[in-house]
Amino acid sequence: MPMDAYDIRFLPGEQRVVFVTSTTGQGDEPRNMKSFWRFLLRKSLAATSLTTVSYAVFGLGDSGYQKYNVTAKKLFRRLEGLGANAIQMLGLGDDQHPLGYEAALNPWLGNLWKVMREACPLPIDLKDPTDQEIANAPLPHSRFIVDIVEPPSSTSERPRFERLTEAQQALRLAVAAADASDAGTSFSLEDYNLKQRCRGCVYDGIVVENKSLTSQDAVKEVRHLEFKPQEACDLAYEAGDILGIIPLAVDVNCPRLLSLIGRLGMDPEGWVRVYPSSTPEMKHSAPSVQVKYLIAGAIDIDSASPRRYFFEVMSHFAGSSLEQERLQYFASAEGAVDLYKYNQRERRTVFEFFDDFPSLSPSMAWFLQVAPSLNPRYYSISSSPFDTASTGAVHITVAAVAWTTPMKRQRKGLCSAWLASLRVGDKVQYTIENGSITLPPQDVPLILVGPGTGIAPFRSFTRERLRQIQVTRSTEGHEKSTWAPTLIVFGCRDAHRDYLYKNEWESVGGDLALTGASGLGGVVVAFSRMQDKKYYVQDCIKDESKRIWALLESGAKVYVAGSAEKMPAAVYDAFRNVVQTQGSLSDDESARYMIRLGTSGRYFVDAW
Repeated sequence: MPMDAYDIRFLPGEQRVVFVTSTTGQGDEPRNMKSFWRFLLRKSLAATSLTTVSYAVFGLGDSGYQKYNVTAKKLFRRLEGLGANAIQMLGLGDDQHPLGYEAALNPWLGNLWKVMREACPLPIDLKDPTDQEIANAPLPHSRFIVDIVEPPSSTSERPRFERLTEAQQALRLAVAAADASDAGTSFSLEDYNLKQRCRGCVYDGIVVENKSLTSQDAVKEVRHLEFKPQEACDLAYEAGDILGIIPLAVDVNCPRLLSLIGRLGMDPEGWVRVYPSSTPEMKHSAPSVQVKYLIAGAIDIDSASPRRYFFEVMSHFAGSSLEQERLQYFASAEGAVDLYKYNQRERRTVFEFFDDFPSLSPSMAWFLQVAPSLNPRYYSISSSPFDTASTGAVHITVAAVAWTTPMKRQRKGLCSAWLASLRVGDKVQYTIENGSITLPPQDVPLILVGPGTGIAPFRSFTRERLRQIQVTRSTEGHEKSTWAPTLIVFGCRDAHRDYLYKNEWESVGGDLALTGASGLGGVVVAFSRMQDKKYYVQDCIKDESKRIWALLESGAKVYVAGSAEKMPAAVYDAFRNVVQTQGSLSDDESARYMIRLGTSGRYFVDAW
């Protein structure tokens, strides 16, 4: 269950608790863990607060990040500091592993069950089931009930967009109610709606601009999009914040969707109510939705790969013994490598999974429980709050995601392809949420490193800072010697094909508002393919070492944004090289200098 659905006041009375957590932003806890974590950090809690609680922690992380699994590590230590008893070593899942986090999770779980069985032994006349007995055991009841209902009146003319978003919200409501029931807490529709409103504004908007920032022969297309709320409102955010959008990309009448729904034993045109099996009293308060809109708007059927439990559940609905055996094998520990090759490495979608297993006819209830949900995709906002205040529009910068799988299949990103297809006037729904980086005051020097679409949040930073200074110029009528410099290090392949926002950078690169009185700021660009040897932002940092060292020594904050693969580590090493060479420091001294930058809040990474 989500941490924010659990009443932490009950924690001291629990006997055994298993925590699973990821790490976000600059080593921050996930949003649904924040109130839980704040409570645990209270100074008033005694070191004996949790002495009767036994616990285990598993972290979901990516070793490509500097603060790998730091939230899980902090949680493990804090629970220990409050007197809780660890019944299992800290588990650390790593997305960089070829098998993903399950490479660490499988052995960790195996040992956890062993420890739990020792703590909670079965009666003498009972034995634990074998793996084969577990595979052949009937499924329990699904956590959902799906009732077929009569269609409401006057719905056929309502816009597709509205019906998709309402269907999505209907399933989220059912999931939240089921989570509350699992936790043994009461569920209130009024409290749920209040919590949804408190999480941030959801804007019903329209597309007001969608243009390409790259040439037709560029290796990768990057687009600039602007969204504006349909109704006038105060669209407030800060430079560095993010925009979340759910890609409603699947056509509700496409043959593949209609075929899939038929295999679920449902009529695509039919209407249903979905509510938790544990709280049947919700039957009459659950909203009714049309089946094809529910699947298209709430389930990620054409992008996300299902998890292992999906294969385990689907094995119970296979009409072919061969398919059942194959699904059971994929769901077993022995089949983990082959499952990775078939599923995760190929990014096999739900649509493709059903193509490969034609005898499957699962129930709608179980499908909704185990199929991947359609979740928001997040993009750094590339406009400044001043831009939005004057035009009402918020900007994002989106790269087209496309790749070839190991089996030579061409893939496209669901959301980026959908965004590229939008036309001016099309409707969208989006949220604006706090990002992991924020713009410091004007007197703080900045070093902004953003190759590719990593430049998006720094366009927001720069436009906001320039606008602030323009206001100062117009009110005070003179240049300020205290304006801190901003150095922008951008990277792309070619000056003529994918130099994003080229005209903007060329027009402001020499402005005193950017260079500062010291002249240390400005815009430098690493073109990786315009010379024989590839030249990246990390190479540019080394070549600008004197300027960068001077900025660091004057108190500059460093922000790095972009791809999470190799770039952040290479940039970090480049900064360390600058520190070592320009500061005449040893290896250990330069390493400590870089650590101090991070711990003092002067080195930030926002990678994806």
